[in-house]
Amino acid sequence: MRGVGMKVWRNIHWLMLFVAMAVLLSFSGCISPQDFVAEPGPGPTGTLTPATTPTAGIPTEEGGIGVLPVVRGGTSQYFVKMPYGYMVTSPTTGVRLSVIEIKDDLDATGQRVISGKIKNDENYRIDHITVYFNLYNSNGNLIGNAYASVNSLGPGKVWRFTTNPFAYKDYQYYEMAGTFTA
Repeated sequence: MRGVGMKVWRNIHWLMLFVAMAVLLSFSGCISPQDFVAEPGPGPTGTLTPATTPTAGIPTEEGGIGVLPVVRGGTSQYFVKMPYGYMVTSPTTGVRLSVIEIKDDLDATGQRVISGKIKNDENYRIDHITVYFNLYNSNGNLIGNAYASVNSLGPGKVWRFTTNPFAYKDYQYYEMAGTFTA
């Protein structure tokens, strides 16, 4: 009986070790519950393809902003780059935000940034906000973009943002191009 009991205990021990490792991996961000969800099969409704039509006002991964529009089974979804990976979301429209202040400034390294304050005028938390700007040269030509993002802005709270630094030699002015909220 003792030999059988030891084998059972050893099997339970290995099972507990496997479960503990799976839990640790899921909390570390290496794997997520979505990794265990089966993807749809091949075909028009199961393929993951970049959006074929441009989405006005939505910056894309290629622009460095970290919001990637994707069409899955005829439905648009957006993958927002987060510190731990990507969040699958849909954009929200009609979100009330107040732009309190925006200014063009220099950061500690001497590169230009755009900074300011934006307030959440909703009575609920906004999960994600990206504000982005078009950058223009002296001829009025678009030469690049700058952006800033925040996650989880509570109701009535003010976000102090600073965009990514940029160093275009012919930079003259910026225009706020829009916001992405999810």
